[in-house]
Amino acid sequence: MWWVKLVVLLLLAAVVVSLFRGLTALVKGQGREGKTARALTWRVIFSTAVLGFLFLSMYMGWLKPHDVNPTTRGGVPIEQKTTAE
Repeated sequence: MWWVKLVVLLLLAAVVVSLFRGLTALVKGQGREGKTARALTWRVIFSTAVLGFLFLSMYMGWLKPHDVNPTTRGGVPIEQKTTAE
């Protein structure tokens, strides 16, 4: 599903853009007008959207998380070497 990756990348790019917008507003001294807070609020919204979209993608079956257990591979136990003490 290439479009899921594209959506996630676009949302992450929006997070970075809003973060730098907040930084430039802060550096230019426009923080009193609320531009910094508004840009950082959008960053939080985009970050939440990324997380929500990832959870939705896993629920719908568009993304399948891989196994992170080091003792199994695909649900099948890996033979472990035992050290003789």
